[in-house]
Amino acid sequence: MARAVDTFGHMGRALAIITAMLALWGAPVALGVVGGTPADPGTGDHVVALIDPSQPTTRSGQFCTGTLLDPQWVVTAAHCTQDLRPEQVVVAAGQPVLSLVAAGNRFAVDVIATYPMYDPRRWGHDIALVHLAQPVPASISPATERYQRGPRAAYAANGWVSGWGATVDAPTGSDQLLTGQISVSTPAQCYALGAPWGTICGTMPFTTEAAACWGDSGGPLEHEGILIGIVSFGPEGCDNTSPTAYTHVGTYSTWVDWVRSGGSARVSLPEVNTINARQVRGTRWTQLTMRWCQSGGIGHRIITRFRVAHAGEAWHYTRSTARTMRTRCGQWSVQHRHAHRKGQVLTVFADVRDATTGMRYWSTYPVRVRIT
Repeated sequence: MARAVDTFGHMGRALAIITAMLALWGAPVALGVVGGTPADPGTGDHVVALIDPSQPTTRSGQFCTGTLLDPQWVVTAAHCTQDLRPEQVVVAAGQPVLSLVAAGNRFAVDVIATYPMYDPRRWGHDIALVHLAQPVPASISPATERYQRGPRAAYAANGWVSGWGATVDAPTGSDQLLTGQISVSTPAQCYALGAPWGTICGTMPFTTEAAACWGDSGGPLEHEGILIGIVSFGPEGCDNTSPTAYTHVGTYSTWVDWVRSGGSARVSLPEVNTINARQVRGTRWTQLTMRWCQSGGIGHRIITRFRVAHAGEAWHYTRSTARTMRTRCGQWSVQHRHAHRKGQVLTVFADVRDATTGMRYWSTYPVRVRIT
């Protein structure tokens, strides 16, 4: 999270964003790592600091954290970069102690790519990419290709969160990169708290686990060396009164790949908004209908299908259908030819792929739909 103390103009905006998000969470307001320990030298090269270059020192200018994916691309939270121009941010890499950052560790930025459906008034889509004007030297090791792809990997496992945010001993931020171990919830646990698609949760309530805090926003949540999450927000006191929310990297991995390969950042994943089910008259079949929207996808070829099951059933895939996007939002219906009754609840995963870009929407959480 961005710092509580508004020392820069854009930090006030970040705090307002977090406050708005937390109003949706229904818990106390938002997000070094509280309860963390110093990162081992040389193991955290891929963790970078976002710096306001107008500030007198690197430490006083640090406002968010990020992850170096390759020598020139950094992934962070969208609320960290919102409304910023490239010249308003510098990336510090290869030095875990902010006060020791030298000129050779500071890198100018020439592109900021924010996920196109990010809206500071709403919760979710909190991901952005930052491109460095020059690649980092070979002595700095990025987390090349080590990020999760797809939404359904292991969630109920321990993870490690890193950053330079506030701690009990350093309320304005840590000088040393800190890291701490947390537990990562299952999708069902996070969804039960009201989390939207594309979000996972970590740090279980009322435990002694580490917690992210102000200044850790955009920082990595890793499991076995794989980047799985980006710090988004959590409880105002940086304690364990409620979980910390992380943008799920696997959900947005195809967008990240697309932008890194030169694709337009203005094109989003084809995201499903609604799924409905009704009984086909005169049969026990079910007609499933999904509606999805995509920013910048006009003329793209979209391939859609469902994965469906009722309690106790095996999973069934519906047939795939391809169509060309003519408007920003599309709708598709298919008959699920398995016997069900009106009123039964189906568990449904949506799978929508943009064949033009390779970007793909997979449901992070199962959608439970009652047949009407």
